[in-house]
Amino acid sequence: MTHPGPEYPAPGQPGTPAGASPAPQAEPEKKSGAKKWAGLAGTVAVVGVGAAYSLTGGFGIGDPKVDDCVQMQGETDFEVVDCGSAEAEYKIVGIHDEELTFPDFEAAAAVDEVCQEFQTWEVALWIGDMETEPGTIYCSEPA
Repeated sequence: MTHPGPEYPAPGQPGTPAGASPAPQAEPEKKSGAKKWAGLAGTVAVVGVGAAYSLTGGFGIGDPKVDDCVQMQGETDFEVVDCGSAEAEYKIVGIHDEELTFPDFEAAAAVDEVCQEFQTWEVALWIGDMETEPGTIYCSEPA
């Protein structure tokens, strides 16, 4: 003996005329391939821009250049300031050609292996996103 399932109500039940088939169920609307890819591309673009921003230190905006002055914001963080301002602590006289992790920088600086190519340097500054990742070494003198 078979029992009518929920998708096929027994004939004669209220709302279903005898001998009538149940109404077909509407299939959910599917996204076209183009819509799927457009959404994915937008996500990838946002992630890519965020990663590029992070890896380049904010697209290089605010990174000091030779003859810029900086003010220390922390042990490994500083901000470019006007050289004529009271906030100017150091003037960048050169940028070391090799990037180092912070521990490698500290070891090299302890034995004067950084900034030797710049005659007027007195203080080596390191900047990077993570101390275990290579960072840039700025050779400076008091402002």
